[in-house]
Amino acid sequence: MTDTLSALTALATVLAALAAAAAVWVSWRGIAKQNAQAKASREDFKLSLAADLSMKLDDRFNTEDFRQIRSHAAQSLLSSQKLVDAEDVFDFFETVGLLVRTGALTKDLAYNFFFSLDQPVLGAGQGHIQEKRKVSKSLWEHFEYLYDIVRQSERIKDADSEDLKLAEQPND
Repeated sequence: MTDTLSALTALATVLAALAAAAAVWVSWRGIAKQNAQAKASREDFKLSLAADLSMKLDDRFNTEDFRQIRSHAAQSLLSSQKLVDAEDVFDFFETVGLLVRTGALTKDLAYNFFFSLDQPVLGAGQGHIQEKRKVSKSLWEHFEYLYDIVRQSERIKDADSEDLKLAEQPND
């Protein structure tokens, strides 16, 4: 009888261990699923914030005050006089570039909102920027980063892009 009782106890112990292992496995799967859902939720939230930020930057870029600033910048870049008037526009794109570089704004959003806007500005302002960099080497480096990544996106989408050709001839 003791042998039967010992065998039943051993069997019950094995079954309890198997049940505990199954519970651990089910718990682990649940935790892994929750982690995947949390990660997806964070990515969705981050994209939502980036989209909102893009819209706010676009709104800022298109305010009446900034349109005046952009107009003066364009005139100064085209005439190569009073180039300091273009610096507020350079600073705007510097901010956008920094936001892309830090991941607050996606490259795709930056491309879609700002590709056709930053290309001629940086192209036309290159001489002024290089002159200013003699004093401050890192000046507008995020603007240049933005310029490079949106050009790269355009090349991928359309290697024969008229916008890329236009950016190479900023005075046009």
